[in-house]
Amino acid sequence: MKLSTRISLVAVLLASGVSAQAACVYPQAPQDLPNGASATKEQMLAAQGTVKEYSKAVQETYLPCLEQEKGTTIAALDATDPEYAQKKLAIETVQAKKHNAALDELTALATRWSEEIKAYTAAQKK
Repeated sequence: MKLSTRISLVAVLLASGVSAQAACVYPQAPQDLPNGASATKEQMLAAQGTVKEYSKAVQETYLPCLEQEKGTTIAALDATDPEYAQKKLAIETVQAKKHNAALDELTALATRWSEEIKAYTAAQKK
């Protein structure tokens, strides 16, 4: 790959990264889930609301934003550029990584939350 090609590719990736930070805000996952074995009903309900809000932010705001951003960034490329395919693939790769990372974090949170619900349910049966 020529030096000019590399520089162009880096510029496109940087531009897409900058616009991603400006346009699509990655939602912060809840950090403090209550310990289900010792939590009160009120604590569990409050945490449930927080988990639902996070899930909604990921699924209904962040992921659609990424998809729109990908489309916009690709549409801004010059289709006659001989490196169009490489640039498009680079954009798609970056966006796929962001998408998958968000889903991985959401899945991990859902798993942790499910464990706390099971612990809460078990504690209530005692």
